[in-house]
Amino acid sequence: MSIGLSNDTISSYLTTLSSSALFRHIGEDELRLFLSSPDLTIKTFKKNSFIAIAGEPMEGMGLLLSGRAHLTRENVLGQRTIMTELTPSAMFGEALLFTDIPNWPATIQTTKDCEVLFLPKSAFTNSFNHCDTCQKQILTNLLHDMSEKALALTRKVHYLSLKGMRERIFAYFDDLYRRQKQNPITLPHNRQEMADVLNVSRTSLSRELGRLQDESIITLEGKKVTLLDLQAISEYSF
Repeated sequence: MSIGLSNDTISSYLTTLSSSALFRHIGEDELRLFLSSPDLTIKTFKKNSFIAIAGEPMEGMGLLLSGRAHLTRENVLGQRTIMTELTPSAMFGEALLFTDIPNWPATIQTTKDCEVLFLPKSAFTNSFNHCDTCQKQILTNLLHDMSEKALALTRKVHYLSLKGMRERIFAYFDDLYRRQKQNPITLPHNRQEMADVLNVSRTSLSRELGRLQDESIITLEGKKVTLLDLQAISEYSF
């Protein structure tokens, strides 16, 4: 059921909303003004229900207020791949907001009961309820988020353009090294997530990581990876 954003509703989710990338550097008073727009709605979804289905029209970008959900894609064989897990304050659908035919590019299914704030294009293009000072910042935040996600997608295309698993692992490690500016690096993904990012099987990935350790190219301790042969790894830099 869709509901308007009352002051009580805004207050109950203020911490989550304030931590969203969309509202960085926005004060509470300005945030309340923006969220009082009649264009905004909140919808509730039960566990294992669908927030969005690939190909269906979207009513606005979403911001997860509570619960968890998986963003998934299916291939022509019906095999499902989990692209990412959505947690409170995460945004989705913003890249499609200003397209001519905004249809959901992926399916989003809840893994827990969820509440989602939907923001249509009009929420960003109409007058900001006397919130002129924050309009520029919110739009800047939106563009920054889309740019970061586009860059992440480009990185993944780079990984997948490499034919060998070792080369993909090297490109992934080099990318983390350059972003974290330290050695050892800290893996942001568990083993299965890393396999999904590189589009390889978890078993094959674990086997290759073991070989890299045996060859003294890396040392692996939990999520800490020490890069012992940076020259070899950096050959596959993004």
